[in-house]
Amino acid sequence: MPSKNDSAWNKVFAELNFLERINAEGYANVSAVTLKEVGCREPRLMAKQDTLESRPEIFRRNNLSILPTTNGEYVIFKDPHKRSYFSFDSGSSAILVERHASELSLDSIETLNLGTISSEFQAIDYAHLVSVLKSFTGETNLRLTIRGKSRSGSFQVTLPDGPTITIEGVQIEIDSGYEGALGIYLIEAKLGKREDFHIRQLFYPWREWSQKARKQVIPIFFAFSNGLFYLFQFRFGEQYGDMEIIKTKCYSVDEDPVLAIQFDALAHATPVDVAEPVFVPFPQANDLDKIIDLVVSFNDELSTKEGIAEYFEFDERQGDYYANAAIYLGFLNRGDSRGDFSLTSLGQELQRCRTRRCRNTLLLSQLFTRPTFRYSIELLRESHFNVDSISIEDIAEIIHRFDIRYNEVTRNRRASTVKSWLRWVRDNINFINE
Repeated sequence: MPSKNDSAWNKVFAELNFLERINAEGYANVSAVTLKEVGCREPRLMAKQDTLESRPEIFRRNNLSILPTTNGEYVIFKDPHKRSYFSFDSGSSAILVERHASELSLDSIETLNLGTISSEFQAIDYAHLVSVLKSFTGETNLRLTIRGKSRSGSFQVTLPDGPTITIEGVQIEIDSGYEGALGIYLIEAKLGKREDFHIRQLFYPWREWSQKARKQVIPIFFAFSNGLFYLFQFRFGEQYGDMEIIKTKCYSVDEDPVLAIQFDALAHATPVDVAEPVFVPFPQANDLDKIIDLVVSFNDELSTKEGIAEYFEFDERQGDYYANAAIYLGFLNRGDSRGDFSLTSLGQELQRCRTRRCRNTLLLSQLFTRPTFRYSIELLRESHFNVDSISIEDIAEIIHRFDIRYNEVTRNRRASTVKSWLRWVRDNINFINE
């Protein structure tokens, strides 16, 4: 079933012959008024395509991107090399985590707690409070001077394989901007890690402030996930889409990022189920930290796959995958209404955790109850934690022992998720001897 955005854009492209126009000229302009009239959906929602996966199907299929050009006007253009998006390579998720010692006694702060962060602003404010931003930038004194929405001035952008267009009076939003002696730091923040993001979110603010300020303007992508702060400093080049990471850090504040635990003691204390649960599909969501983020941040707005998809900026199919994975681990239930979810008592317990150690211990205990993961983790231990030495076929065989619902092809696909979760175990857990 197509998403609301897919349906709206299909109407627009069919009625306005957009593909014919774009194939002939490389781009096409469209107004917000037209999008609303033809697509029968809010233009703001139709144009919100902040990750590659969140693009409507017709954009993905035809290698298209969209940019706002003026207030209420957009340009849709050919973007065959996806220069409108920056994709993090696989190594970005394996950044060495540094333990950061806060310069502030956190016991004196009652209104902001690391374990209860549920918004981008809270995450940035906490990072500033405990001097994470100071450590990353090298500035001894940072002052918050920019936050929120504003209208841009005028600047030009040359589209990929296309014309140079003028951007003027568009809405730009800066999650936080700090000024120090050495520069101005513009931060785009996310809750949960991202595989990619639309460069407009940093590029427009960077162009705007580069024209206004004498100091160097430094764009930073910031993500907070399961108690860790990820920061990426970028440098933009002369051409649209020309950008590179010049510095990356990941911080754990006043806590060891890796959980030390006795394997045999945990195994002895945790009964393993005789079979996989049949009331929920076997997991297809690869990022365990994102499952934790979903449960910790869970509220009414995240109670549907559509809400989850909007929150994490991926498609609704992935929203369903992550909800089902949280159900599989015992943190969510399906609600009374079709398609909605609710917290279990175990999910509420996870929400009450105030430390990364508490959350990871609870998650690991749940993994140990599921037979596929219990015995896959044992296999990982026997393989000296070399995930790559474990074959998809070996994991698929374990799945088949405890879940007979899937054929060989499907088992192999599900095994790739198991390997992703094993990598999380390897990177986040240190099994120690008795």
